[in-house]
Amino acid sequence: MSLEAIKVIVAAESGAENLRIDAFAEAKKIVAAAETSGKEEVQKVKKSAESRAQALCREAEDKGKDSAAKSAGETRNKCLHLEKEAEKKMDRAVAIIMERVVNRH
Repeated sequence: MSLEAIKVIVAAESGAENLRIDAFAEAKKIVAAAETSGKEEVQKVKKSAESRAQALCREAEDKGKDSAAKSAGETRNKCLHLEKEAEKKMDRAVAIIMERVVNRH
């Protein structure tokens, strides 16, 4: 083999090695960028999920408060109704008690 052919081969090998090194460095940059982008995307999704969860909790809490208020109102109305019904019967109950007390003595 001639000295010129060896020089060409060495130059080609050197060029190929430089290309391999450059490609490896570029691949590392691409991987680093992808990891950073992936982490940012995960953070965005996480924040979105947290916001949605908080909104759902507030919505459930509001519905619970509304339901409790409705139940309290219904119970209050039932109590008032029972009091009115009892009040209607109070005179009769007092009369029966008085009659029993008076008849005992």
